[in-house]
Amino acid sequence: MKRSSFLLLALFCFVWSSVATTVAQDKYPSKPIKIIVPLIAGTVNDVVARIVSETLSKDLSAEFTVEYKPGAGGVIGSDFLAKSPPDGYTLGSLNSSALTNSPAITPNFPFDPINDLTPIANVGVVQTLVAINSGAPWKTLDDFLSHAQKNPGKVNCGTTGVGTSGHFNLELLKMATGVQINHVPYKGSPENVTALLGSHIDCASQIWPAVAAHVKAGRLRVLAVSSQVKEYPQLPTFAKLGFQQVALEVAFGFYGPAKLPREVLARLVPAFEKAIKNPDTVAKLEKTGFSVAYEGPKELGERIRKELAIARDVAKKAGIKQE
Repeated sequence: MKRSSFLLLALFCFVWSSVATTVAQDKYPSKPIKIIVPLIAGTVNDVVARIVSETLSKDLSAEFTVEYKPGAGGVIGSDFLAKSPPDGYTLGSLNSSALTNSPAITPNFPFDPINDLTPIANVGVVQTLVAINSGAPWKTLDDFLSHAQKNPGKVNCGTTGVGTSGHFNLELLKMATGVQINHVPYKGSPENVTALLGSHIDCASQIWPAVAAHVKAGRLRVLAVSSQVKEYPQLPTFAKLGFQQVALEVAFGFYGPAKLPREVLARLVPAFEKAIKNPDTVAKLEKTGFSVAYEGPKELGERIRKELAIARDVAKKAGIKQE
C-alpha cells in the first residue's frame, strides 16, 4: 500500500511539473518586452532592433519597446542588460565590439561578456574594410601597402576610434605585413569618412555601411573587405589577398541576462530565428548595407569567445589601451 501511494505521489509530481512548465511557456510573454539599445537612436543596433521586433511582435503576440542607454561605446547599456532580472522581459540589441574589443582594452571591465549574458541570436554582420579616396593613385591593396612600405611612418589611416573593429583590423593588417601605418582615431564614422573624402588621410579602416554610398557614387574605392559584400561581389576579400587573419567584423545580435529560464528561451530562440530569416526582414536589413546571416545561441556564443580571444591578443601585441 505504501509503495502504491509513493508511486502515485511521484506520478502526480511529474504530471504537475510538466503542466507547470507548459503553463509557464504559454504565459510568456505576458507583458511588453524591452529591448536595450546601448547606442543612440539611428545606429545599426537601433535599426536591427526595430526591424526584427516588427516580426517578433506578431509571432509572440507581444509588444516590444526600445530603450536607449548609450555611453562608453555600448558598454553602459550592455552592462545594464547583464545586471537586469533574467525574466525574459529585458533583452538587448548589442554589437560584438562592446563584448570583445572593449573588454580587451578596458581595465576592470564591469561585466563578464561570456558568463553574464545569454546569447539568443545573431542577426548578421557588417563587413570591415580598407578604403581610399578614388583620386588616390593606388588601384589595389598591394599597391597601397607597397607605398606604405616605401614611406614608413608617413601613411595615415583613420578609424572610428581607439578599440573599434576598424582599429583592430588595421593592427592585424600591420602585423601581417610588417608595414608601418599611423592610426588616426576620429570621434565617429562620419568624421573619419569626411577626412578621407577631403584627402586629409590616406585610407580609412571602416565598416561597409559607413562608406557604401560614397563607393556607389565613385568618391571612394575599397581595396579589401573582411567578407564578400552581396551587392559588390567584385570587391576582394582580405583572405583572397592572402591576409586571412584580417577578418574581424561587427556582429549584431540579441542577448538576455545570464540564467534566462529554459521555458523563456524555448519561446525566444525559435521566434528570433523565424523573424531574422523572414524575407521581409532580410530585405529591409540588406537595404541598410547589412549582411544577414542567422546564428543560434551556440554559434553566437562561440563567435564572441573566439573574437574576444583575438581582440585580447591584438590589444596586447599592439599596445592598445582605452583612452
